[in-house]
Amino acid sequence: MKKLIAVLLLSSIYYSDVIHVPGDHATIQEGINASVNFDTVIVAQGTYYENLLLGKEIVLASNAIYDELGADWQANENINNTVISGDHNGSAMIIRYGNIEPTVLGFTFQDGIGTSMIDVDCGTFPVRSGGAILIYKAYPTIMYNRFLNNGGGENTGGNDAASVANGGAISHYASDDVEFDEDRNSSSQNTSSSRTIPGTLNIQNNYFEGNSAGDGENVYSKGYEGDIDVSGSVFEDI
Repeated sequence: MKKLIAVLLLSSIYYSDVIHVPGDHATIQEGINASVNFDTVIVAQGTYYENLLLGKEIVLASNAIYDELGADWQANENINNTVISGDHNGSAMIIRYGNIEPTVLGFTFQDGIGTSMIDVDCGTFPVRSGGAILIYKAYPTIMYNRFLNNGGGENTGGNDAASVANGGAISHYASDDVEFDEDRNSSSQNTSSSRTIPGTLNIQNNYFEGNSAGDGENVYSKGYEGDIDVSGSVFEDI
């Protein structure tokens, strides 16, 4: 199965445009902005202090995509040394818009403290959610990543302005009753799509350590009626 996934991902590289960071664009966000659906963005080793917005159906990967990722994948140098840091300034990545199904592979996500949002079912006061990755009405494949010390709170020293309420590492929302700060005075909240929602959300072969939240220290989901596949993942604290 792992070899099949690798073949499919490598096929996407050979049959799409490939954008290299920092070779073609200095930042990951610039690489994402330059891409179109079905492109591949490959990120070289380094630490990137970014709060990314991914709203396209692309493959976003480190050079680990070229490696044979077996049982010892946690020792892979590309995964360990290609770091996306939220820099205690929000989620390291937000994935949203139109029921898209991007792939995120081969990174270390760390030091994210989530995105401010309102979950209407829980009241009208803002909370932080999705320490490393916040997903809204999107269904990405997230695999072969490490999630370290996201969510604020005690695991990151307790120095952040607010700790994450839901999903210390990953939060996934498929509910309409969500409002983001940046949308309150605009129409960009509209994520309507006629695309079929997949029956499984793939969050396989990831490593979680030192993440914290009020609910779901590692993974939190609301409104999604399908299955969440976390097979092959390692949870230091569940």
